[in-house]
Amino acid sequence: MEPPIKVLLLDDHPLVMEGLKNRLEREPDMRVIGTFSEPHELLRRIGTLNPDVAVIDISMPGMNGFDLATELKRTYDMAIKLIVLSGYVYDEYVHKAYELGIHAYLSKQATYPQIINAIRQSMLGLRLVPERMAALPGSNHLTPTEREVLKKVALEKTNKEIARELAMSQRTVEYHMAAINRKLDVRTRVGAVAKGYELGLLERLYD
Repeated sequence: MEPPIKVLLLDDHPLVMEGLKNRLEREPDMRVIGTFSEPHELLRRIGTLNPDVAVIDISMPGMNGFDLATELKRTYDMAIKLIVLSGYVYDEYVHKAYELGIHAYLSKQATYPQIINAIRQSMLGLRLVPERMAALPGSNHLTPTEREVLKKVALEKTNKEIARELAMSQRTVEYHMAAINRKLDVRTRVGAVAKGYELGLLERLYD
């Protein structure tokens, strides 16, 4: 008999986490070995717990899920499968998470069977990519949020100013800038603005 899948849960909503924990523990092939409400605490203890799968939220106190996923991937690579369970299902969030190497991105509206299936599929090395990922913007096509960020950059706003004006963290602005540079095949903010004008992206923002 195969040993049970060892699962860690990270969510700052106790009712969500407790409900999921109770449901997973009813599965004979799963065991919840730890629950956390704070990412730094998870990082301190994950090495001794040795989980197979970590189910994490994106919006967390102290460290967002993207930063946490980056740290876990850098340290453990594929040894720990990552599943995002989030209330945020923006295309750019989903796209960024898959770029970081997660195995599944699920809405908090997902059913328990869907979450359980994602955990089992991840253990087989499979990634559950939403169908709509195929409809995400192409290599030089910016999302509405990315266009807003580019507009602010063209106005010579700093990341701090952009974060405040668009009600997001500076780190999220950095993620958007990285995506913009990648899609426009440039390396700098100046290059992004120049390419934006060249492609007509910025002119359209002022229509």
